[in-house]
Amino acid sequence: MATVADAIYGRRAVRAYSHDPVSKEEIDALIEAAIQAPSAVNAQPWRFVVLQDHDLLDRYETDAKNLWLAEPTPPEVADSGLPDLDRLRRMMAEPGHLLFHGAQTLVVIYATSADGVADCFLAAQNLMLAACERGLGTCPIGLCKPLFNRAEVKDELGIPSTWVAAFPVVVGHPAGPTAAVPRHPPVVHWR
Repeated sequence: MATVADAIYGRRAVRAYSHDPVSKEEIDALIEAAIQAPSAVNAQPWRFVVLQDHDLLDRYETDAKNLWLAEPTPPEVADSGLPDLDRLRRMMAEPGHLLFHGAQTLVVIYATSADGVADCFLAAQNLMLAACERGLGTCPIGLCKPLFNRAEVKDELGIPSTWVAAFPVVVGHPAGPTAAVPRHPPVVHWR
């Protein structure tokens, strides 16, 4: 069994997945790990939308790419807070670019209010570490947050309009090993 340190140092952003499905039991276990995260005043402001329908995933992947490539740039994209929008838009325009990297499952962690987003990040980290410990791969997909914050998508998913898409993450069985990316040395200021 992997230790916490094994999961922390072994977790990778996996960008190539096999076609093997992730079971409901595995997803339930990951979500159970996610909700063990701390939250401000124990608000537990996270909600989970699990997407495994292939047609729906394909449509959302296309819709997210089209949103990024629309002219003029939609406010959801322009105000996304993501760096280097021009480079990201060029990447999305590349033929064959798979936003969900071929994963069979997408989990969108929604915050029940804007002030709960940071707590959802903590839940997402737990989910990703638990996935690593189980031999599953994950990759945050921040580029689809603008789509999952659209009113019509929330309506289609049957979720309240006030929820905020905080952290979309794909989950799946890695197609192969993923190399580690070197880390910059920490910057620490002691006083």
